[in-house]
Amino acid sequence: MSAQRDDFRTRGFAPLFRGMYSDQHLRVSDAERQVVTDRLAQHFAEGRLDQAEFDDRVGRAMNAKTRADLSGLFSDLPEAGAPAVPGHPLRRRRHPVLVFVVLVLFIMAAAHAALWAAWPWLWLAVVGVVLLLATGTIGRHRPTQDQ
Repeated sequence: MSAQRDDFRTRGFAPLFRGMYSDQHLRVSDAERQVVTDRLAQHFAEGRLDQAEFDDRVGRAMNAKTRADLSGLFSDLPEAGAPAVPGHPLRRRRHPVLVFVVLVLFIMAAAHAALWAAWPWLWLAVVGVVLLLATGTIGRHRPTQDQ
């Protein structure tokens, strides 16, 4: 009985539930061919098709007689204007502790480099001050000549 009911449904009500592939035997118009080539051009402009693929598909579209001839031209392409990767763009979140640690490490490295760059000059300054004290150039009180 189930087979009879399925047979009844497919024979009697098929025109009411026509799918998108049920009218594949219908002939296509020039306007439909132009719509297909425009969509292919959009995919080509977005970089989804190379020149050879684009030429092949446009040739098949322009030579199509029925809608079945147009099927398969977009089977490996997303809807026109759709993003290449569906979903939301990934947004990288920065972790505040990681940013702080990187900042502290950068400051420490900069201070270390500055210390190593200034270290020879500090010794030179210390030696100069010691020499000035030893020669008596600084540290001694000079009498004024006005008296």
